[in-house]
Amino acid sequence: MPFAEVYTGLETRTIDAQEHPINVVWSAKFFEVQKYLSLTHHAYSPLLVVINKAKFDGLSPEFQQALISSAQEAGNYQRKLVAEDQQKIIDGMKEAGVEVITDLDRKAFSDALGTQVRDMFVKDVPQGADLLKAVDEVQ
Repeated sequence: MPFAEVYTGLETRTIDAQEHPINVVWSAKFFEVQKYLSLTHHAYSPLLVVINKAKFDGLSPEFQQALISSAQEAGNYQRKLVAEDQQKIIDGMKEAGVEVITDLDRKAFSDALGTQVRDMFVKDVPQGADLLKAVDEVQ
């Protein structure tokens, strides 16, 4: 369903659910027409600092280190702000009457997908198998 139609789709029960980051659920006011918010923690959308390799290599070692350190500091600060913002949004949704579900059987979601997503990831992503192995080792 096109994003512009999701609110009406939820309101008229044409669709039963939607999946978006919490800040999108809030800003699009989906919480007005949905009863539940399931906090699955199944995705993370990082913000990246990108620079051309030749340009980076042309910088002095001191400037390279300053750039790396600043990016790491900014990333940590951004994650802190996002966590604070998300909690405010969750509290606002609770106040609006949305039932926030945190006790989920995440394994059931994973089992329902079987190996489809993993197989697709391995096929479509260079070093996908190695990346999945690394994720499995830390879980």
